Amino acid sequence: MPVEVHSYRLTLRGKPVGTHTLRTQQRGEAALLEGRTMLQGNLGQSTVIQQSRCHNTGFFSYRFLEETKARGGNRRYEVVFDSSTGMIRASRGQNDRAYTPYLLPYRDPLSMLHEIRRLSGNGGGQTRIPMLGKEIMVLPVGVVTLPTPLGDREAWAFSLYPGRSFIYVDAEPPHPILRLTQRLTDTSVDALLVKTHEETPVPNRERPTKGGGGRERRRRRSRSRS
Repeated sequence: MPVEVHSYRLTLRGKPVGTHTLRTQQRGEAALLEGRTMLQGNLGQSTVIQQSRCHNTGFFSYRFLEETKARGGNRRYEVVFDSSTGMIRASRGQNDRAYTPYLLPYRDPLSMLHEIRRLSGNGGGQTRIPMLGKEIMVLPVGVVTLPTPLGDREAWAFSLYPGRSFIYVDAEPPHPILRLTQRLTDTSVDALLVKTHEETPVPNRERPTKGGGGRERRRRRSRSRS
């Protein structure tokens, strides 16, 4: 399937502070998500790349990776949600690893946004999204008419707690996020959709992770050799 690409402009107090690009591709039962944020101005200069492999309709995460590239050095954070062992493995380097039980179908930051897009127009009440370390409450606010660089759009508005962020999802399929307002300590950063298009997917070179279907594929290959 083609890769869905949404491009956003980031602003702080009305001034541009960077860009964000979100790529979404469905591959079997999985969704491959990538968020690339380039910051400048009052937020400093850095590039943050997030990658998620999650279930396309269940939204629980198989793997999440975040890499930050800045003048002060690079950082890498990876989480593997391993349902086959019932453990979650997190690492910030070879000597900085942590393990915790896999108790709930946890989401990562990108799969959470992927899920909220599917809430558009469901007419339901609040939605609880389990994240590592906390639970996010998504509350529907209602329908608003939102001015965007692509024209006025009818959008479903949601508020998130904790954090008091707001997400506006296009009421028309494929329900892209039109605007995201993320609260900071004394202000907020706005991400506004400015462009949407599709790309041809690249060949699959992803290494399967446990809990993400890799073990089942190994069993199928073993049966075929017998």
